[in-house]
Amino acid sequence: MAFCANCGTQLPEGSAFCPGCGAATANNGANANTNAQYQQNNQYQQNAQYQQNNQYQQNVQYQNPVQPNYQSAMSPDADVQINKSIAWLSYLGILFLIPMFVKKESPYCKFHVTQGANLFVFELAYLITTEIIKAIIFAICVSNWSLFGVYSVFSTIFGLLYIFFVVIAIIGIVNAATGKKNELPLISKVKLIPNLMEKIYSAMNK
Repeated sequence: MAFCANCGTQLPEGSAFCPGCGAATANNGANANTNAQYQQNNQYQQNAQYQQNNQYQQNVQYQNPVQPNYQSAMSPDADVQINKSIAWLSYLGILFLIPMFVKKESPYCKFHVTQGANLFVFELAYLITTEIIKAIIFAICVSNWSLFGVYSVFSTIFGLLYIFFVVIAIIGIVNAATGKKNELPLISKVKLIPNLMEKIYSAMNK
């Protein structure tokens, strides 16, 4: 039971002012402190929330946009469907450079460009070697025309053997144009050029 310190009137429980004289009681001071503490905490929470929202907006506003990765942004099936119309150029000699640079981020084109480059190197090496052999045989035949038939035989044999490269190129073109990733027969066993192309692609996509 509490009484007013000013007039002695009995105070109702929890009253902030005396019902007799209107003087403030001890509960009024406690309530005032509680209200002040509540307002202070509420103001602190509002400031903290405002700063957090402001910082988030600044991060969103000034964050550099992330460039999507080609391989992660496109599925393998979509890559095949979009790029098979150009990947077949990989098997037309030096034209493999077209899909190599135009579609350098396409895994599908990369596969066929690597196969086409390997075929091109083998074909070029074959042509150079056969031309050297034919030149030597021709030089021999010039001094002895009776051996000229040998030159004709070798020329015919080399021409027939070149059909192998034509067939391999056709196989590669069909594979690329129909969405298949099949390695070329025989020449794909040699990994020197594919390993070199892997390094070139890594340097291009940095």
